[in-house]
Amino acid sequence: MSHMMFSRLYAIPVLTLSALMFTSAALAQEAVAIKDVNVRAGPDRGYPLVVWIPGGSTVYVNGCQSDYRWCDVTAGADRGWVYAKNLQYTYQGQPMTIYGNGQTLALPIISFILGSYWNDNYRNRPWYRNQNQWNGFRPGNRPPGYRPPVQPPRPPIVRPQPPRPPIQIQPPRPRPPGTTPQPPRPPVQIQQPPRQMPPGVVAPSRPQPMPRPGNPPPGRVGGAEG
Repeated sequence: MSHMMFSRLYAIPVLTLSALMFTSAALAQEAVAIKDVNVRAGPDRGYPLVVWIPGGSTVYVNGCQSDYRWCDVTAGADRGWVYAKNLQYTYQGQPMTIYGNGQTLALPIISFILGSYWNDNYRNRPWYRNQNQWNGFRPGNRPPGYRPPVQPPRPPIVRPQPPRPPIQIQPPRPRPPGTTPQPPRPPVQIQQPPRQMPPGVVAPSRPQPMPRPGNPPPGRVGGAEG
């Protein structure tokens, strides 16, 4: 009886320690996307797009290639490959980019086999049926008939504009009571100065009136001169 109790009591801390080690190992392989990144169906930008994750998202790192350029991650319910320059890993309390620091971080090294990897993760994807044309794919060499996936355009950022103040039209000012409109002023006439005759020119005299009939001309009084 005592031996059984001792075995149970000994098994409890062992299970607890194993759970803690598993939890710490899982947390140790978490990384953060430092910007918006694409998760691909293979370790190259030429593979189909699996999902897009925004910057600041936490992913679980399953492992990386031997050169630590691409890492296999799990993001929510999706799994795929992310370029390691876009992943930041916390090592001894300091954030470090996986690319260039993979040996220091000691992340697992894994290989990529397209057939088994796609069968396990992408059976419900539309491009899974074209698996044959991807079998001969090598990084940098696009398979025949390959077309890069079309990225949906991001919606533009619309900032609300403040409403413009209404245009106020002021009515004409009313005239005070008892005022009459002023009549228009007559035009100002400018008098021309008299014309001056040039020197040596005598102005013509006015004509003298003709004598009336029956009256002697002036200067002759009495009979005829002898």
